[in-house]
Amino acid sequence: MLEKIMRLYVMYMANDVRSPLPHLFGPPGCGKSTSVEQAAKLLGVNLHIINVARISPLELEGVQMPETHDTEGLRLRLLHATFWTQLKEGDILLLDEFLRGFPEVYNGLLDILTSRQVGGFVLPKVFIIGASNSTVSYDKALEDRLLHLPVADPRKNKTEKKHQAQLIIDALGLMPRMLNSTEMEALLVTEVHPMYEMLDSLKGKSAPGGMLKGCSVRNLIGQGLLREVQSSSLRELIDMNNRFAIADGKAQYVLLLDGKANNLPGYAQAAAKLKPVASKLTEIQAKNLELNLQLIELEEVRSTTQKGTERDDDSDIFANL
Repeated sequence: MLEKIMRLYVMYMANDVRSPLPHLFGPPGCGKSTSVEQAAKLLGVNLHIINVARISPLELEGVQMPETHDTEGLRLRLLHATFWTQLKEGDILLLDEFLRGFPEVYNGLLDILTSRQVGGFVLPKVFIIGASNSTVSYDKALEDRLLHLPVADPRKNKTEKKHQAQLIIDALGLMPRMLNSTEMEALLVTEVHPMYEMLDSLKGKSAPGGMLKGCSVRNLIGQGLLREVQSSSLRELIDMNNRFAIADGKAQYVLLLDGKANNLPGYAQAAAKLKPVASKLTEIQAKNLELNLQLIELEEVRSTTQKGTERDDDSDIFANL
């Protein structure tokens, strides 16, 4: 997707194509916005993002303000919206959540995208691209202005599938060997891949706009970082990762979901030894190490408090005998 965006950018800047609008389509958390951000960095240009779902029809162009020298306040001038005036030639403008806006907003946007003018203000030559989770538009005129570009399908694209697995490994600090594990395969197939069934609607294999299934890579990573894992497949991946890490003597790869490290014999001691040399670890390894030790400490406090409460309860019982 990154290469395609960069190629589209070069072609647009050379040919000033104003219709159709390149429109990235794919499930939530599949990397549409991230790919555009990466393209902007590689091209060395600024990225501007407008969330179309948040734009009111009244603020699309800007606001009407009284003329400074008009004492009676009868003459108004248009103060253009800053998301138009901040654009510089060569920049990239991402219209995010493109198909979730008001119909009135689209009517105005279509005129702007074609004329490249907003209330008399001429837009500089910028590359405009949209992104949505759907291809369903409210009318045919809008649909004809869009060039749907589905994201890579990991169900069929091995490179994209590996990329998603690597994202999870890197973001959570798991062992590299988990990349090709059966647990990672199960996680992708049961959680991530069902989300991409929406791509089938473009090929007429299913009705568009159906109920979204599965869970995005972004969501799974968030569960892991919050240590609040609801996905059983992700929990199995992390548990296996931790067992491998301890067996291989690489405690820096452990990701505890709570402070109960009883099933990882020797981890607490190994983690304590790593703490003085945390500066030699990667950023995510050092962060995980610190959080793991905090979780263990919290669990120890909880256990101590619970035991104390139980003794108090026992004392009360015996006192009443």
